[in-house]
Amino acid sequence: MDIKRSVETFQRIYNMLEDEESKTIYASRLMYAISGNFNDLLPCINSYVVRKHDAPFVSPIGHALNIIRTLPEDRDVVLYGAGKDGKLLLPIFKEHKRFIGFCSSTKEKQENGYLGYPVMSPEELLSCKNLSVVISTSDYLNDLKQILRDGGYPQELIFEGCVLQSAGEAEQYFGPSFMRFCEEEVFVDAGCYDFQTSRSLGKHCKRVKKIYAFEPDPYNYQQCVNTLAKSRQAPIIDAEILPYGTWSEKGTLHFSASGDGASHISSEADEFLSVPVTTIDEVVDPATPVTMIKMDIEGSELESLKGAKQTIQRDKPKLAICIYHKTEDLWEIPLYIKELVPEYRLYIRHHDLNHLETVLYAVMP
Repeated sequence: MDIKRSVETFQRIYNMLEDEESKTIYASRLMYAISGNFNDLLPCINSYVVRKHDAPFVSPIGHALNIIRTLPEDRDVVLYGAGKDGKLLLPIFKEHKRFIGFCSSTKEKQENGYLGYPVMSPEELLSCKNLSVVISTSDYLNDLKQILRDGGYPQELIFEGCVLQSAGEAEQYFGPSFMRFCEEEVFVDAGCYDFQTSRSLGKHCKRVKKIYAFEPDPYNYQQCVNTLAKSRQAPIIDAEILPYGTWSEKGTLHFSASGDGASHISSEADEFLSVPVTTIDEVVDPATPVTMIKMDIEGSELESLKGAKQTIQRDKPKLAICIYHKTEDLWEIPLYIKELVPEYRLYIRHHDLNHLETVLYAVMP
């Protein structure tokens, strides 16, 4: 797009949004996409996470810089946790002259590295006990602290890299006030990761009639199967864990399986496995209307929406679609959804201090 057309497109989408909070977040995300400066995200974070959770705001970047100032100068530094939080903290810590890489229990990352840096195993970390360890995950902070304690790691060398634990997770996908739930929900969870999001739906409706949960990462898929086996009880009536990625057509695609929420479809063949992909239209039963679709699939959202075109136009389900993985998602996804169902009302919410979790919601009047 040329500059004039780009501005017109952004203005058009801005005016589509239903409330001031959505517009503030959208403008904030656009500025961040242009500048790459975390400060441009502050209006977005302040408008949602801080206000919703009544939490004192501490910038994750500022917190990380404060940690760097306190690190021993004679110790190499490792980030323990090679996921979304580690990715966010890396730009700060890679500037530290003694930063050497990550620690993770994921075998693939130990073998292939993460974001261009080596990854050691927890066993290697515990065997040396002479590195400054910055825990770079909010979701598993207490678990990793316990591993280090049990391994006798010196407490003075352990630092918490994340500001707080998943401040927005309780609100994500289901919590916003404009979301209205049926007595019986039929839910499509594209990128179900550990099945916890699907399980959470039951708190918002009387019964979950059906769940289609898609998870192509082999490790995550098994976690989902195990979680489902432990939770086969009301209000979830029926659930399928499907070992496929969602896409615009059936086929096979290259896939980076990281064993966490960052697993994703990849265009590169080297060192990645292949996974089957399918369309949501192909899988769901048209005789049982879908009431909600959620997508958090690391940049595959637009292609997957194309593969759900018939379902969306037929059933007009609630949509909760992540729009932060690719810059172009900020305009391509809202326009595509409005093209499919012009009556949809669009909202945007941001859901976490430490992550960049921004979700586009589409609901019928």
